[in-house]
Amino acid sequence: MKTTMITRVMMAAVFAVASVWTVNASNPEKVTNVEMDNDRISAKVVYEQDGTFLTPEYRFEFQYNEAGQIAEKKGMKWDGTRWTNYYCMTVTYTDTEAHVDYALWNKDKKTFVPVQTYVYTLEEANELLA
Repeated sequence: MKTTMITRVMMAAVFAVASVWTVNASNPEKVTNVEMDNDRISAKVVYEQDGTFLTPEYRFEFQYNEAGQIAEKKGMKWDGTRWTNYYCMTVTYTDTEAHVDYALWNKDKKTFVPVQTYVYTLEEANELLA
């Protein structure tokens, strides 16, 4: 009877240690690479780091208007061989507001399809209010 109890305790300890290793192994770190163009971020790539290997996950490309404000942000996902479009946010500004048009990529139509429009109020310095 004592041997069975010790065996059960040892098996529980083994499973506990194995589950801790599994949880730690399943939380890879994210690494970001920023591409600059004339002191502005032109693109940002997010990688998943697993040990010494980096796997691309997302790419974000930015376009700016004449005033230096973000006019477009395009998000792409890595499909294992190439970047595929995911979403596009287009921003238009007025004196007091920023209108953000959010669109998702439709692979059948091969175009971005509008989904939602958000309107944000700008503060005096032309910054978005949270």
